[in-house]
Amino acid sequence: MQFDLNVGRNFVRVYAENVVVICHGLPYEPASVVAKGYDKLAEFFADKGLNSVIFDFSGTGLSKGSFSISNWVEDLVNLVERFKSVHLVAFSLGGVPAVYSALLDNVKSLALIAVPCSFDMLREDILIQAHANAKLRGSLKGVGELEEFLERFRRDMEEFEPKRWIEDVRKPVLFVHGTDDDIVPFESSKIMFELAKEPKYFVKVIGGHHRLREYDKVMNLVANWVATHYARGKFEDKILELEQK
Repeated sequence: MQFDLNVGRNFVRVYAENVVVICHGLPYEPASVVAKGYDKLAEFFADKGLNSVIFDFSGTGLSKGSFSISNWVEDLVNLVERFKSVHLVAFSLGGVPAVYSALLDNVKSLALIAVPCSFDMLREDILIQAHANAKLRGSLKGVGELEEFLERFRRDMEEFEPKRWIEDVRKPVLFVHGTDDDIVPFESSKIMFELAKEPKYFVKVIGGHHRLREYDKVMNLVANWVATHYARGKFEDKILELEQK
């Protein structure tokens, strides 16, 4: 992928081909990923020698369009196809389009952090609150009325639910989940791990809550795992327990 910008008086063309694409989860606030700490996460990966891409899915942050999972899938496929090789790191709902997009040939690895494997792994009250925030704060665009929102969400999740597609992913997959996650049950990642093909890895974060990107110890492990596959190396540990209390 190439993009142009001006640096001082100079025209610059930047080429990026081997990147880590970071996928955010369902937002509760209207701000962009840049204002929500994902920018710092990209810098963290950069310190590991990994070129990162962060972006707002459709209907969120600074992006245009309406929110829907099907739009998010289209967004990510379109983005991934622009690079020579991609390593996906996805958080929560961002893992839904990530698993589907991982079927593309140029995706080299997939890290899933606290991802729901199906619609029934999501609490209805969380979705109702997300819709209320969208109406009051503009955190999601184009959600419509509550019944319409919930029905479209359910329909899209049934089509793109990760447990339906994870078996077809033929590249290294890392699952990370906290035992005290009260948004997406720990069981969700265990289900996907059992369905996934080798090579697969699982990190059980003892005492970890849903927002694992805020835990430096967890993100350091994820970054090291991605860096290993970025360099086409081997990551020896198949199942790890990481205490985070």
